[in-house]
Amino acid sequence: MRYMKIKRVIGLAALLSVVGIAGFGRTDDLPSSEEVAFAERTGDLLQNELVSALFQEFNETTPDNTEQGKHAISLIFNNANRDMRLIGVFGPLLGGSNDLPGDSFERKSLSLALQGKPNTSVEQVGDRWYSRRSIPLSNTFHTACVLCRTNFTSQFFTQTNNLGQWVGALTLRVPIGDE
Repeated sequence: MRYMKIKRVIGLAALLSVVGIAGFGRTDDLPSSEEVAFAERTGDLLQNELVSALFQEFNETTPDNTEQGKHAISLIFNNANRDMRLIGVFGPLLGGSNDLPGDSFERKSLSLALQGKPNTSVEQVGDRWYSRRSIPLSNTFHTACVLCRTNFTSQFFTQTNNLGQWVGALTLRVPIGDE
């Protein structure tokens, strides 16, 4: 009799484990191709808007207001904002880890960006699906780059064997679906 109770408890525990695992591994919430396409088109618009904002800031940055320019950009691209970030490894804008990669997508994106290559992905973060992309950034995009990052010199890029002057990436994350 006692053996039967133990067997039932073990069977019930096994059943609950299988049900729990199946619930976490569900794939019926995958985004549709239409939802992904909508998010990607939204990402195109977001990318254009952010690049425009960056170039506006670059155009307004002078040797006299470099610190304010760095601060203004860091208010937009910061660790609290996971949907749009500037990532790199050469001298963070505000010090600390404000522009260091924060997850596996950003680490892969930075590695590719330092070779001048973009990255895209559709992935689930927590309970939400996202269309993600990274755009490689080069020191040659604008002459104001060296105002904020004085280490970006010809000698620096020669020493690091980085003739394309790749310094990091702009990463974007657009939610997929209505939730």
